[in-house]
Amino acid sequence: MNAKKSTDFSIGYFGGMDVLRFICAAGVIFHHATLTLKDKGVATHAEEFHRYSGSFFLDVFFIISGFLISLILMKEHEAGTFSMKNFFMRRIIRIWPLYFLAVILKIWLIPVANGMSITAIKTNLLYACTFSINFQLLFQEVVKTYTILWSICIEEHIYLLLPFLLLLFKQKFKMVSYFLIVTGFISWIYFIGVPSAGNYSSAYFVSSSYFYYFGLGILIACIRTRSIPGIKLEQTIFKPLVQIIVCLIFFGFVFNRWGNHNSLVTTLIITGLFGGYLVWASTQENFILKLKPNLSKYLGNISYAMYVTHIITIGLAIAFFKKKGIHFSEGAFGWGLPILATVLCMAFSSLLYYCFERPILKLKKRFTTVKNKE
Repeated sequence: MNAKKSTDFSIGYFGGMDVLRFICAAGVIFHHATLTLKDKGVATHAEEFHRYSGSFFLDVFFIISGFLISLILMKEHEAGTFSMKNFFMRRIIRIWPLYFLAVILKIWLIPVANGMSITAIKTNLLYACTFSINFQLLFQEVVKTYTILWSICIEEHIYLLLPFLLLLFKQKFKMVSYFLIVTGFISWIYFIGVPSAGNYSSAYFVSSSYFYYFGLGILIACIRTRSIPGIKLEQTIFKPLVQIIVCLIFFGFVFNRWGNHNSLVTTLIITGLFGGYLVWASTQENFILKLKPNLSKYLGNISYAMYVTHIITIGLAIAFFKKKGIHFSEGAFGWGLPILATVLCMAFSSLLYYCFERPILKLKKRFTTVKNKE
């Protein structure tokens, strides 16, 4: 169907969700900063605290994507303006510029300057340009490179599949959500015991595993639009006191204070329910983490760049500590270094957003028929 321009339809603006995006990006930075220090032989108690949190915050990103993308598509179908071309162009404009900037710098130019073999660079570029870095990690056909982009590749795989699933299920979003949740859950169970060439568990890098979290996001969108019962629950389960209690309890699991993280089924259930709760709560006016709109938009705008570039700023923070000869202490290395990396990442991501991303994102208006923040 050809897109018919309309500005009468909007999904609204969820300020709390932008704050949640930033929290997730910062959480991934803390996880990778303490893990990087551990890999360099600098053990901190904070590493135990953040050992599993990075994976949870990444999962929440997928739930947020599932919610927002499906909500926009629901509105487009309601308005009669859905177009596959528009959908794919919006995703390309949003994801590709920063992704390929990282590819050019970290997988091509910097390795060339550092003397990496041309063969290895060509292999890395092949996987990066075909959005298959996650499979590259499974096959280990690579010298260590900028692998943080693997999750963006998986997200692209889901975006490629989603419109065709909607056609298959005749635009019944709730059926698509059920299919993705069940398929993703089974994928985790099946692939968790399948070793990869790089000694990873295959489940973490197989695209179908993340159907589970993306499907949960679609499920929340279905509840919000009343195509699935549950909207009345909002009056009870998102009271501020309830949010505080839920966060105190379940962040304890995320930050390794309680629970058995070796039990996959338990982990999937808890992270799915808690991640879904946070995303759903972030759509509420009384979300306990909500900030002023301008600040929320700023934090949301820089979150993608923070995720893409945070490995660089972690390296800069470690280099700064080394140059200054800072002696080890739990406060300095366990918490001070990740905070410094986060602040540097915010500054770097702000420059990227305002000087590089935002001018390109204006092109999305040509392919947008339903208003949203972007």
